[in-house]
Amino acid sequence: MELNDSQIEAFCTLLDEESPDVAEALENQVSSFSDTDRWRVLERLRRGGKTPYFLPRSLLLLHFMELERRFTEWGGGESESLDLEEGALLIASFGAPLQEVRRCSFALDTMAQAIEGAVRSVSSPEEKLGKLADYLHRELGLDGDRENYYNPENSYLHSVIERRRGIPITLSAIYILMGRRLDLPIQGVGMPGHFVVKYDAPDGPIFLNPYERGRVMTVADCAATVRALGYHFDTRFLSETPARLIVERMLNNLIGIFQREGDEMRARQLARYREVIHAG
Repeated sequence: MELNDSQIEAFCTLLDEESPDVAEALENQVSSFSDTDRWRVLERLRRGGKTPYFLPRSLLLLHFMELERRFTEWGGGESESLDLEEGALLIASFGAPLQEVRRCSFALDTMAQAIEGAVRSVSSPEEKLGKLADYLHRELGLDGDRENYYNPENSYLHSVIERRRGIPITLSAIYILMGRRLDLPIQGVGMPGHFVVKYDAPDGPIFLNPYERGRVMTVADCAATVRALGYHFDTRFLSETPARLIVERMLNNLIGIFQREGDEMRARQLARYREVIHAG
C-alpha cells in the first residue's frame, strides 16, 4: 500500500533520531517500501534543506543507481562535447545526495561577474590570468588543502567552492569553469601525479598551478614537478586533458580515498561510474 504524505513526513522526522536502535528499525522499515515510496522519501528529504542524522542504506543506494544512469548518459556523448561542469556536479552529488549541488554553478556565475570587469580591463594574457588568480586566491582565499589532502570533500566541486579548499584537480576545474565564463582559453593539463592548467596565448601556452595559488610555471617547472614525483617527463604530458579524462581522474582519486578508508561500497560504486563513462 502506498504511503500517504503524513506517513512520509513522519518517517523523515524519525531520521533525525540519533539512537542506533531507531536507525536499525528505520533501515528495516524503508527496505519494505516500494521504489515509488523510497523516491518520495528521498525527494522529501531533499526539499527539507538539511541532512538528517541517519540516511538508510537503501535510500543511498537508490540515489547511487540514479547517478549511474546519469553518468551513463553523460559519458555517452561525443568526447569533444562533454560538459566538465556537469560531470563534476555528478561527482559532487555522490558526496551530497540530499543537497542541491547545482547551486555551485550559480556561485561560479557570481564569481565570474565579480571579476569580469577587472579581467576585461587588461589586454595581455599574463595580466588577465593575474587578475583571475588574485581574485580566486587572495580575495576569495581559495587554496590547496595541505592539512587534510585526502578528505573526500576536496573532490566535490560544491564543497571546494564553499570551503575554499581543494586538491589540484578540483582547483584546476574552477579555473577551467571560470575561464569558460570569462572567455579565457583555459584548459586542464593532467600531468602524472599532478594537475595544472594552461592558457593558450598567441605567444605560447602559459601554465599555472592552482594548488600553489596560481603560480606561473614554465615547461621546465612542469618537468621538474613530474620528475620530483618519480615519473619520466614527456612534453606530451602538457597536452589538454579532455573532460572525460578529467572526470575519470576525479573518480580515481575518490576510489583511492574510499579504498584506504575501507569503504568498499562507495569505492565499488565509483568504479562503476568510471566504467560507464570510459565505455562511452
